[in-house]
Amino acid sequence: MSGPIDCACVIYGNAYSWTYVERLYNMLSRHLSAGVRLHVYTEADRPVPEPMIKHVLNSWGDLGHKRNWWYKMQLFNAEHHAGHLLYFDLDTVIVQNIDWIVQSNLDYFWAIRDFKYLWRPTDYGVNSSIMWWDTRKFQQVWTGFCQQDLQSLLRKYHGDQDFITDAIPQSDRRLLDANRIKSWRWQAVDGGYDFTGKTHRVPSSGTQIHSDTSVLIFHGDPKPDKILDPVIVQYWQ
Repeated sequence: MSGPIDCACVIYGNAYSWTYVERLYNMLSRHLSAGVRLHVYTEADRPVPEPMIKHVLNSWGDLGHKRNWWYKMQLFNAEHHAGHLLYFDLDTVIVQNIDWIVQSNLDYFWAIRDFKYLWRPTDYGVNSSIMWWDTRKFQQVWTGFCQQDLQSLLRKYHGDQDFITDAIPQSDRRLLDANRIKSWRWQAVDGGYDFTGKTHRVPSSGTQIHSDTSVLIFHGDPKPDKILDPVIVQYWQ
């Protein structure tokens, strides 16, 4: 693609400090050859410095630490931004070039395969930690979301990614390369997790990054700012 890549993040409430936004912007800038325009979706009263672009979220109140991720649904509202958009959760660490993501065909919605596949191989649901799509083409996700009661959705779905999985037909979804995007807690730290033995394969060995890996996902705890592992310290800056 020519010109800077439109990237986005969502920061709502106090689950993450502003440092996470700055680190994400730095990592995207280092690892996208075309450059970055970072769109920050946040509360009306949170200052967002230039050259970042601020988008004010419609407030639904504090849904709770583990439910504020539903604010990501507003990324699908093309009135905020119409066109291609690369979204990253704040608790991600980019370790090498990610041009390959934005070279993916925008006829489709791209996301990570949910990490449940590690112990449930037949699961092909979406994980919304990283998404790449054209907001105009998939505007129906936002339209369909707005037609439903939020509290009913909170009861029906564990999180936004389950709603997204249902809202986008499988024929329109594609999964990003699972060899390049890994779970830190289950695939990178201490040799990865052995779900059969219920233990890490190489305890106390620290983070090991395969040469193919572009991004580490930090779902759950600890988050990158609490990790002293020198490998994470090297990349999360």
